[in-house]
Amino acid sequence: MTQTDLQPAPPPGAGETFRSTSRPPQAATPPEKNGKRKKVFLIGGLVILILGLALGIPYYIHSLNYASTDDAFIRAHITAVAPRVAQQILKVDVLDNQYVKKGTLLLTLDSRPYAAQVAILKAQIENAKAKAAASNYELGLTRQRATAALDQAIAGVQIARAGLATAQAAVLQAASTLAQAQASVASAEADVARARANLAAAMATSQRANSDYRRYRGLVKTGDVTPFQLDTYRADAVTAAANVLAARKTLLAKIAYVKQANANVLAAKAGIEAAKAGVQQAKAQLVEAQAKEAAYDVVPQQVGQKRSNVSSSKATIKQLKAQLALAELNLSYCKIYAPVSGYVTKKAIEPGDYVSIGQSLLNIVSKKTWVVANFKETDLTHMKPGDPVTISVDAYPQFTFHGYVQSIQAGSGAAFSLLPPENATGNFVKVVQRIPVKILFKHLPKNAPFLVTGMSCEPEVKVR
Repeated sequence: MTQTDLQPAPPPGAGETFRSTSRPPQAATPPEKNGKRKKVFLIGGLVILILGLALGIPYYIHSLNYASTDDAFIRAHITAVAPRVAQQILKVDVLDNQYVKKGTLLLTLDSRPYAAQVAILKAQIENAKAKAAASNYELGLTRQRATAALDQAIAGVQIARAGLATAQAAVLQAASTLAQAQASVASAEADVARARANLAAAMATSQRANSDYRRYRGLVKTGDVTPFQLDTYRADAVTAAANVLAARKTLLAKIAYVKQANANVLAAKAGIEAAKAGVQQAKAQLVEAQAKEAAYDVVPQQVGQKRSNVSSSKATIKQLKAQLALAELNLSYCKIYAPVSGYVTKKAIEPGDYVSIGQSLLNIVSKKTWVVANFKETDLTHMKPGDPVTISVDAYPQFTFHGYVQSIQAGSGAAFSLLPPENATGNFVKVVQRIPVKILFKHLPKNAPFLVTGMSCEPEVKVR
């Protein structure tokens, strides 16, 4: 390294200054021009300051009295329509975006299985009523027999003392036989009623089996039903038809038994006359009266058993009526009506579809709308329910809507999210939360445009 390298470098421009020493010096800037320039900058700064104050002060005052957000959307009541029974759709009576009133028929499900179930339960109820009638008659007959047995026992004692009393007891016994024969007639008629009910149930089952066989016979060609399954449905239809024939034969047999019971009634009436001829059998009547008197102790037990049968029959009728009410309710569910008035949306069904219980078929959106605005928590300092609101909808910039704050949600959006933030662990970064505020429209004009849920809007709330 040389000595020349160790010398400091000349300052910038030193060479130029050294070379220009031979030139004449330039004249300095006049002080007047510097003063004018400072005045221009000063005036420009004052103008900018005045404009900033003129624009900033109103904006600041406006921000103190109003709170607005662009994180706001229009909402409406959305009612999901779902079936209460699982069945195939026969007919759909509404279209997408169609306005329907409450109670309008929306769609119809296949109700034939439920109608058949209702018919079966009605037949079972008639059968149970016939059994109950028979049980009531048997209870009355048992009570009557108890009284007759006591009277007959007393009469038997009197027969031993007098032949006239014996003859009267014989007449009472014959009358009891007649009552028993009449009871047999009533029981036979009840059997006929049960046979008719069984025939109706068998016919309903046969009709359903034939309907299933005809329906699935057409599906063999398409491959939706196998021949083995078709044979099963054919066998079910044949079995149901055989059950109908058997029920008819049973009904004819019960009718013949009714005729036989009526003949027994005539025979019992003849027995009364024969009993009058048994006055001479005094000793035999005495033994019979004593036996009946000894057997009288078991009569209360028989009455209790018959009373239990009557109670059981009544309980069965109540149970069947409850099942019938449920079946009729399921039958009524095959017609689905609009629960509220509104517009049909998201219709995802067509005739022929099979729907299950609780499956979403369509939605009904009500006409009544409101605004849900997500304000920053710092905007809620002075906001309260009832504050007036001016609403601008993005879809209709030419319209200005008016409303008021209806309520403020008791929690931020993050607090109700699927995965709420956990601020108790790790590093914490403060984030301004947003609180949903519900705003209702006030005095919507008649020519107001169509407001639908999900539209973006910008509300401005007067908080002071």
